[in-house]
Amino acid sequence: MRERTKTFSVRLNEKEHDNLNRIIKKCGTTKSAAIRSVANRYLPKERPPDEYFEFIKRLTEIGNNLYQISSETENDELSEQVKKLDELILEINKFYTVPERMDAKWLQQKSGI
Repeated sequence: MRERTKTFSVRLNEKEHDNLNRIIKKCGTTKSAAIRSVANRYLPKERPPDEYFEFIKRLTEIGNNLYQISSETENDELSEQVKKLDELILEINKFYTVPERMDAKWLQQKSGI
């Protein structure tokens, strides 16, 4: 059985439609996925440029190489730095790709209510 059984329809003027399509394109998602994100109180983020993913890949490769070196040499200080690099990569990834949760505090700050 389908999980999503409810449909949603909305009428937009030309400007609203263009704005929505521009946002959807920047996020690299579908209209349905964007609406579901908002319905679940998540604000979709723009998709980072392709270079972003190349930088993350290169940083991860460097981290993997350093991890192998630290394992072979049993260098605790190097191992600790590798862990910090991994944490930084995850933090950067989260900042640029994970949708922001729209909780009550967020709504207050954005709307002034």
